[in-house]
Amino acid sequence: IRKKGGTNYYTLTFVVTFEHDCDLVYFSHCYPYTYTDLQNDLRQLEKDPNMSRRLRRRKLCETLAGNACDLITITSFCSDPAALRARRAVVITARVHPGESNASWVMKGMLDYLTGPSLDARILRDNFVFKIVPMLNPDGVIVGNYRCSLAGQDLNRLWDDPSRKMHPTIFFTKSMMRHLMNDRDVILYIDIHGHSRKKNVFMYGNSEGSSSKEKIFPGLLCRSSDCFCFDDCCFKIQKCKESTARVVAYRELSIANAFTLEASFCGADFGPLADYHFTIRHLEEMGYMICDAILDFCDPDQTKVLQVMRELQLLYPDDGASDDVSDSEDDGAAAARARRRKSGVGGGSGSKKAKREKATSKKKAKHASEKVVEGRSATAEGLATEAASAREGGGPRAR
Repeated sequence: IRKKGGTNYYTLTFVVTFEHDCDLVYFSHCYPYTYTDLQNDLRQLEKDPNMSRRLRRRKLCETLAGNACDLITITSFCSDPAALRARRAVVITARVHPGESNASWVMKGMLDYLTGPSLDARILRDNFVFKIVPMLNPDGVIVGNYRCSLAGQDLNRLWDDPSRKMHPTIFFTKSMMRHLMNDRDVILYIDIHGHSRKKNVFMYGNSEGSSSKEKIFPGLLCRSSDCFCFDDCCFKIQKCKESTARVVAYRELSIANAFTLEASFCGADFGPLADYHFTIRHLEEMGYMICDAILDFCDPDQTKVLQVMRELQLLYPDDGASDDVSDSEDDGAAAARARRRKSGVGGGSGSKKAKREKATSKKKAKHASEKVVEGRSATAEGLATEAASAREGGGPRAR
C-alpha cells in the first residue's frame, strides 16, 4: 500500500494450525518479558548470598494500580566509605513503553553482567554506582498496553513536568536522578527502547553545537557490537522530543551523555547478522556490550576514545545531520545509509572487525596490568588469578 510521500505500508499474512481444540493461544510480536518475569529474575538474583555486597533493591514508588516500581543499586558496597563516596554514577532505565519487550531483554543482559563474577564486572562495581529502573511502566506491561500508562499517557513525553500523582514512576525517577547528582557525578544516562520500523541497534543522543563528544559513547559501542550501527544514530533534538527522558536529562539535568538506546524488533541489515532476526541471546549480549563500552569510555588509557574522536571528525564532518525520527524515515535516507554501510562507513563492526578482535585479545592482559581501580590497588598477578576464577565460575560473557 503506497502512502503520501512515496513510501509504502506493508502487510503480513500467515497461517497457523492450532494443535488442540478450544485451546488458548497468544501471539506476540516480540519475545515476551512480563512484570512477573522481572520480579522472578530479581528474586533469583537476591537468592545469591553474595549478592548483598553487589546489589540493593528497594521500591522507588507505587504505580497508579499499586504495583511496585523497583530501583536497583549496583556497586561494591563493602568498599572503603571514602572510595564509595567518590564513585561516579550511571543511570539506566527501560520499558517506559510496555510493548517494547526487547528492551527488557537488553536490561536483563546488563543486570546479569553487572552482578556477575567476571573481572570486568568487578571493575565496574568498584568504580561506579549504577542506579537502574528496569521497568518504568509496570501498569502498562501488566494490562498489555503498547505505549501508554494506565492513565492512557505516553510517559516518555512527560519528563519535563511529571505529576507525582498521575506519573509517579517518572516523577520519582527524575527526583532520584536529581538527588543522585547532589552526591556524585552522573557520567551517563541510557533509556532503553525497542524500535518498530528500523533495523539494527542504535542511539539517539543530544548535540546542539559542533562538538563530537556526545557521539563518543555510541562510537565505542559500535566498535564492540555486531548489531550496533552508528550510521543509524542521530543527535538532533526535535521539538516533539523535548519532553523525552534523554533530552530532559541533557538540558535540565545537565547530563552530557544522555541517550535513548533503540533495539529493532526485527534484526540487523549489515554484518554477520544481516537479514537475521535478533534472538533473546543477541539482545542480552547487547546489554553486555553496553557494559563493555562503559569500561572503554572511562578507561584511564583513553587511546580508544581518542581514536573514535578522530574517526568521527573524519567520517562525519556534517555532525550527523540526519532527521531524528522515532518510527519513520523516507526510503531515500534508508537507501543512502545502506550505500554507506557497503562502503564500510558508519556500520557496526564490519570493516573494523579484525581490529576489534585484535584489541579484544589484548584486553584481559591490559586490564590485568594497567587498569587503575579507584579506592584500591592490586597486582597484575592477583587480577589475572581473579579473572581465571571468574571464567571458571561462568560469567555472562568471557572476554
